[in-house]
Formats: sequence, C-alpha cells, structure tokens
Amino acid sequence: MNRLHRDIKKRGNISIGIIGSGLMGRGLLAQLKKIEGMDVVFMSSRTLKTLEDSFCEVYEKDRACVTRDLEEAKKGIAQKKTVLTDCNHFVWQIPEIDVVVDCTGNTAAGAEINYYSLKNKKHVVTLNVECDVLLGPLFQKLAEENHVCYTGTAGDEPGSIMELVDFAEFLGFEVLVAGKGKNNPLDRTATPESLKEKAAEKGVSPRMLTSFVDATNTMIELNAVANATGLVPDVVGCHGIKSSRETILEELKLKENGGKLTKYKVLEYVQGIAPGVFVMVHSDVPIIQEEMKYLSMGDGPNYIFYRPYHLTNLETPISIAKAVLYKEATIVPEKGFVAHTVATAKRDIKKGESISGIGSKDTFGQLEVAQDSQKKGHLPIGLIEGECFALNDIPKGSIIKMQDVTLDENLLLTKLFTENFGELFHS
Repeated sequence: MNRLHRDIKKRGNISIGIIGSGLMGRGLLAQLKKIEGMDVVFMSSRTLKTLEDSFCEVYEKDRACVTRDLEEAKKGIAQKKTVLTDCNHFVWQIPEIDVVVDCTGNTAAGAEINYYSLKNKKHVVTLNVECDVLLGPLFQKLAEENHVCYTGTAGDEPGSIMELVDFAEFLGFEVLVAGKGKNNPLDRTATPESLKEKAAEKGVSPRMLTSFVDATNTMIELNAVANATGLVPDVVGCHGIKSSRETILEELKLKENGGKLTKYKVLEYVQGIAPGVFVMVHSDVPIIQEEMKYLSMGDGPNYIFYRPYHLTNLETPISIAKAVLYKEATIVPEKGFVAHTVATAKRDIKKGESISGIGSKDTFGQLEVAQDSQKKGHLPIGLIEGECFALNDIPKGSIIKMQDVTLDENLLLTKLFTENFGELFHS
C-alpha cells in the first residue's frame, strides 16, 4: 500500500464525491479523513438534515457548505469546503470531482448516478451491487468509452471474493467453488415489519436488514461474482450449506463423494462461517500437494482459502485510489450476464396490486443461471422500483416473470435496462 501513498503524493489530492449518508457513506467519510491525499469534497443524500448530522460526526460544522445551488456548490469546493446537498446531479456537474462513490444501495438512484457520472468522465466506485448486477455491463462499456474506471469495491464480499479468485488463479490453482458466509439467520419470509425492532438495534433500515435476512443481498453479491468470473449457482438460489470452517471442505464435495454439490465451478453461501469469504481450489500436482500438506492446508487435492473478515466501506479507499491512479478495477462484470437475481413472491400477489422489490414484504431474490432466467423471462428483482404493479395473480413461492408486471417506465433504470438488455428476456 506504500505505492498508493507514494503515487497519490505524485499526482496530488484525489477529490471524492460520496452519494449516500447511511451506514456505508458515513463510515467511508470517517475512514477517508484518516488518509492523506484523499479529500471528500462532496456528499449528497435524500435527507439533508440526516446528511448534515452524519457529516458533523466526523468534521466541524464550518467545514460544510450546505446548498441546493450548483454555483454556490462550486464556490464552496473552491474554498476547500465539503458540499452537502440533496441534489445528487451536482456530482457529475462539478469538474473538480475526480471520482464518485455510490453508497445508495438503490437501483433507481444508482442508474442515474453511475450513468451520468461516467458520461461526464468521472471514475465510479460502486457499493451499489444491487444496481451493478442489472446495469454493470453497460457501465463498464461507458467507462471504457470515456477513458475512466468503473469498479466495485474492495471490502464488500464480491470484491473480497474476487481478490481470492485472482490470487488462486494467478498461482495456478483451479477454482472449484467461491462464496461467502451468510451474516444473518436465513428467513425467506422476513419483512420490514417483522424486523423493525431488530433493525433499530443494529442501526440500519428495516428494508436493508430484510434483504440480508431473506438472502436477497447474498444472492446479489454472488451475482456480481458470477458476472465477474463465469462461476454459476449449482441450483437456483444456491444450497445455503450449513457448515463450519472445519467441515466446509467435506460439505463442498460432489454428491457422489458425500457432499452437497452436483458440479464444480459454482458459487455458494455457507451458514456458519460469517463474516468470511472463501474459495475452494484444486491442484493435481503431487509436489504441490505435498507442500500444501506440509503447510497445514490439508491432504488435498482440494483446499480452502478462507479470509475471516471483510471490512466493506472501510476498504473502499483502496478501490478509489486504484481507480483514479491506474484505472484499475477491483471487480467488474467482465463476463457479462452470467447470472441474474430473480424475484420470487413472498406472498400470494393479486392482479392489480402494487409490488415492492429488494427488502420488501412482497419479494425475495434467488440466484439463477442467466441463460435459464432469460429463456424463461424471469424478472430481475432490482427492476422492481417506483410504480410497479402485478398484471397477473402470482402464487407465493413462484418466480415472477417479466410479463407478470408493469415496470415504471419513467425511471432511467427501466429505460437503460430495456433499451440495452430487455431483448434478453424476450425469446
């Protein structure tokens, strides 16, 4: 990491715009304050009062320039202040901002933030994996066209898994399985109402916690890894294996060998090893097997490389620096759409009813091989935003099809997806 510090000094300070003042945005702001040469010059959020409160936990109030006027925002940055606003669109209109960090976790907001930032030649680091799995291939293309970097973040599980995959493959190991621990007990029926008190205890929104508990968030994170590596779920929704650090190697064997998997080159989540990430690798070289045994990595030929932590937004400064300095991505959907996180009904949904998506009482997500979901016309859960209604009765437990709903055509999210990828779902 000394190289990053050295190269930042050579280049000069990196000017950063953060969108979102929740847990991820607030923590990133605090971490960046500790790093020389990385300046947060802009923050925006839907609620200006919450944003001001979050900012003042980290900086003195007189550092802030609170405004809804673009010219005043530009003057504030010239005066070495941090602009605080509820106008997201200022971020791609201010020339001094080098890199935009999307901490919203909202697919509709993310579509606008990422699209217009890249169009205006800003590097983009996204913690919004929910939007990445819908529009990431488009964003990667836009980044290349505008000679900037689009990337997911170090520290979040997809980025941490990708680091292990890159490490293993570079050393010549074959990656058989990649995955993560699930951080919360699994409950597919969870709703924001049922988790309201627990969410308050954890200091997160009920919808965010719901997406964690019902495994939608896990599916989306593995979806990002699928699109970056080509690995696929073994079954729709993955197995959700219950295991421990000591037994995971046995559980990840093929079924004919006493394990849970039907094939290799897959993604999986494991209940019992959180908050870690892992890859299971293979070597058929006897000398390597001998040395791995000597190194207490097991008898082989399969081995687990396990990282027992991921620091989410606290590692994001690494991705910011590499994006700006070298146009180097931590994780991007290089393989295109390898998988989709498809919407599944949590309850019986009646024709004409309004439907909500990620973290709602209505739907949860399941990871599915893209070719299958596209052939069957299954609906990616992240597209359920804004005004969305059921066109048919949808039974509880069934995967929702594109033809079952009306999507909100007023959203840039919907327009970008249908214009660029909608044909995939119409065979």
